[in-house]
Amino acid sequence: MTLSAPATPPGAPLRAVSSRRLRAADMLLADRGQLFRALFLAAPIGKAVVDTDGRLLVVNPAFCTLTGRNSEDLVGRHLDLLSHPDDVPVEDLAVESVPGRPLIDPQLEVVGERRLQRSDGDTVWVVQSREIVHRTTGEPQFVLLSLVDVTDARRAEDDLVRRAYIDPLTGLPNRRALTERLQHALAVSRRRGTTVGVLHLDLDRFTAVNDSLGHEGGDQLLCQVADRLRWSTRVEDMAVRFGADEFLVLAEEVEDVDALRTLADRLLGVLDEPFLVRDREITLSASVGVTLGSEMAPEALLRQAHSALARAKASGGRGRIEVHDEALTDDDVDQLQLETDLRRAVDANELRLFYQPIVALSDEHLLGYEALIRWQHPTRGLLPPGAFLSAAEDNRLTSKLGEWVLYRACRDAAGWDDDLRVHVNISARHLAEPGFSDLVADALEDSGLPASRLELEITESTALFAAEATLRSVFAVTESGVTLALDDFGTGYSAISALHRLPIHTLKIDRSFVADVVAEPATAALVQGLLQLGAGMGLQVIAEGIEDSEQARWLLEHGCLMAQGYAFGRPAPLPARDLGLERAPQDLAALGDSAALADLASVTELVAGTALPSPAPSEDDGDDGPATETDTPEPDGSR
Repeated sequence: MTLSAPATPPGAPLRAVSSRRLRAADMLLADRGQLFRALFLAAPIGKAVVDTDGRLLVVNPAFCTLTGRNSEDLVGRHLDLLSHPDDVPVEDLAVESVPGRPLIDPQLEVVGERRLQRSDGDTVWVVQSREIVHRTTGEPQFVLLSLVDVTDARRAEDDLVRRAYIDPLTGLPNRRALTERLQHALAVSRRRGTTVGVLHLDLDRFTAVNDSLGHEGGDQLLCQVADRLRWSTRVEDMAVRFGADEFLVLAEEVEDVDALRTLADRLLGVLDEPFLVRDREITLSASVGVTLGSEMAPEALLRQAHSALARAKASGGRGRIEVHDEALTDDDVDQLQLETDLRRAVDANELRLFYQPIVALSDEHLLGYEALIRWQHPTRGLLPPGAFLSAAEDNRLTSKLGEWVLYRACRDAAGWDDDLRVHVNISARHLAEPGFSDLVADALEDSGLPASRLELEITESTALFAAEATLRSVFAVTESGVTLALDDFGTGYSAISALHRLPIHTLKIDRSFVADVVAEPATAALVQGLLQLGAGMGLQVIAEGIEDSEQARWLLEHGCLMAQGYAFGRPAPLPARDLGLERAPQDLAALGDSAALADLASVTELVAGTALPSPAPSEDDGDDGPATETDTPEPDGSR
């Protein structure tokens, strides 16, 4: 008779594993002091054990490195030792105690980003978090504090803001900063019943001076002019570099024109003193256009100042000041006529859509197009958006133009190959209007275009300052399958904040970064960081404004998958249905010489359609351009 071994009771292996785990847990608990010490000391971030009164009990090496102090300097000291002297004391911000809430020092109540000061005086930005350890009675015993160093990320973000709003040559605010400050100043003036003054300065005969000094000397001279304007204006005023040799001063709460003229006289007096450049004394003068207003759009006030400056320059003299009067100049009349013409442009079928290709950098195959508006004016010819969008803004026609672009782009894209997408720019004003999500749904239904083939592009400022109603509209649109792109990424405000606020699908790196990515190591590092950020967040990234093979190759090597720019095609009329890979060269090396680029642009425009002749190159075409918003290139160091 054969005897079999007794069967293993069901579940026995599981009980054995469970038993081993319990024994391991008992061992760890028995030696938890050493375990905690090992984990605490080896932590790569700053950690400290702090009593509830805010005094440091134990610190790890990373905490010492972060604060620039050793353990002996820290243990027994209060956390306010690390506070930055320029910040409001944390104690002043402390909230009132809530019944049932543990009582701990205000320094330990801080959760989130804050700045500290190291022992050497340097500033360090950290994200602070804490874990309260309680006694068996439930009372707080001590606090485990954690500090994560985010200084590099904060500096990179600050650098993005600086690049967006500061002129890189002079350090003065640029046009973008002026636009926002002027909007705010006019809003305040309307509430207070005051007026806002604008002085537009243009240096006389600067071209001749620049030619004699060379570009480097000219740049030094511009920097000195900027310095004098900076310290000779009031604290509440703002001096701006407006163009190559043009500056602008925004003066708030000005009493009358006489006060503004007095300010202009003082500024000219400051510029009368000789400048010293390369051991040479240079005497400068400037012509000034002056205007005053409150109940008007910012663009209208700037046009008035420019009109007054034009009269000052036309007089033939030097150092002249002209004040804008109420009489309409030829420029004013011309602008009014343009605004009148624009009102009928949609009904008269004078608007056109041009399309710029978006390609995959890996093999340059076509992915889609960005729709860009043009105006075929009956007498002025084909106008780029920069020539008429300010008129649309003044006449509140932005939404009407945006609606036309949206419907036309969807209808056009419905006739393309199924794998091609269309990008449409949306202005902040249009996005904020009630019923925008319904408008998008109607445009898709009217055209038969699948929602997944439409991508709406918005700017960073739109994303950051959108009202709740606007946010609801955006979420309603994206829930239908339409995607959202953040245009000109990295040029305004805290761009990273926008990524958390809206359901962003695509980042478009601004052409100002791409232009210097090969030659400027700092810009290259910044772009590489933006690419890594996009990849880390699972977002698509498109580089704008690529003009040559070196830029394209660098971007491809550093992980950028999609691109747009002259290297792959200029904006052109409606593309043909059967377009394929011809829109971009098959070999990236083919972009290496200007002849190849010229041939590519010619083929692009010929294949793109014959409804309209391709536009002549203009400053607008180079911006990869907004469909319904003006994107004036920022001034730089060149003249």
